[in-house]
Formats: sequence, C-alpha cells, structure tokens
Amino acid sequence: MKGCKLTMASTNTTLFLTLLTIIIIFVNNKCNVEALPKFPAILSFGDSTVDSGNNNYIATAAKGNFLPYGQDFPGHKPTGRFSNGKLATDFITSHLGIKETLPPFLDPNLSDEELISGVSFGSGGSGYDDLTSSLARVISMPRQIQLFGEYVERLKSTVGEQMGNKILREVLVIVSSGTNDFIINFYDMPTRRLRYNISGYQDFLHSKLQDFVKVTTHYHFISLINT
Repeated sequence: MKGCKLTMASTNTTLFLTLLTIIIIFVNNKCNVEALPKFPAILSFGDSTVDSGNNNYIATAAKGNFLPYGQDFPGHKPTGRFSNGKLATDFITSHLGIKETLPPFLDPNLSDEELISGVSFGSGGSGYDDLTSSLARVISMPRQIQLFGEYVERLKSTVGEQMGNKILREVLVIVSSGTNDFIINFYDMPTRRLRYNISGYQDFLHSKLQDFVKVTTHYHFISLINT
C-alpha cells in the first residue's frame, strides 16, 4: 500500500498544517501533473479535516450540513464538509487526476465508480484518542478501520479479487487527526490533563497513531494474502 502517513511529532506542528503543505506542493504552478504518481484511488482517515460528509449519516451533533458550510463548494450547498468549500483531500484528489472530490464512505448513494477511486472514512470530531470520539459521539479511528474492511469487501465484489488487490497495493492513504484530542480532551475538559502533561499526551497520541498504522497495515496485508 502506497501511503502518505502524516505523523505527530513532539512539536506543536499539527497534522493539518502538514496536509496543507502537501496542497501547496501540489498546486504550485511549477508542478508537472504528468510527473505526479498515478494512484488508482485515494483513502482518507481522520477528523473534520478529511470528513467529506460521513457525520451526516450518524447520530451526532457534530455536523457540517448547514450554511455557511459549503457556500463556496460547487453548487453552493453544504455537503457535510466542515469547510466553506473543498477540503484539502478534495484538492489532492482533483490535482492527481483521480476525480474532482473525495466522497464519504457512509453515503448510501455511493456509486461503484466512486467507491473504486476512493473514499473518506474521516469523521468530524474524531481523534487518535478513543475518548475524544466517544465524547463527540463520532466515528473513532478503530471504527474507521472497520469501515475500511467493509470498503475492501465491496471493492473486491465490484472489480474482482485481482483488480481489488492491485488497487489496494497502489492506493494513496492520507491520515489527518489529533487536533480534537487537544481541544476536547486536554484543554477544554480536564480528562487527559489530569493524567498527562503536554509532552506526555503528545507521546500518548503518537503511540495511538503508531497503533493505527500497524493495525491498518496488518489488516490490509491480511486482506491481500487471504484471497
């Protein structure tokens, strides 16, 4: 699996800023589109920075399906994205020539064509810390991995085992999360702050990210060899 793993360092640099750096590189006028990697699909995991509408389909107050969200999106309507327009992952998807936007996996109207070329599993309000997702009643990172498993099953039933495996080996993966862990669990509420100092909590989240990458990679590896 080709992946873009955005890790949390022991500094205050956020994953979102790293994602924005990628965008700046992609949209630079000197960037030769023909020289870019040819990914068949893109998958994103994380929080509101990559949630293209999954929260529309779950019971949570954390939603972006009302104005002014979406006012600059094509059609000028809210889509569930926590943005006035496209997300960073939409721009990446478009610039790589995959498709114009990255749809949410939970969309009941998701077509096979959209599924094949990639989806978002992200959920606004989520974080690496499971407590963050629980407090916000959104899709946790472990649950996003389960949804990835459902994606794999549907993908292979749509294109077949051989082609499904080929797509999974070459897919671009983006992970963007962590901000809500600090906002909700460290600064706004005295949950994790009672147990960790800032450095300790950063280390805790870093370990959660490492676990996420290991589990996702393991799940992906098993899905490829058990065919």
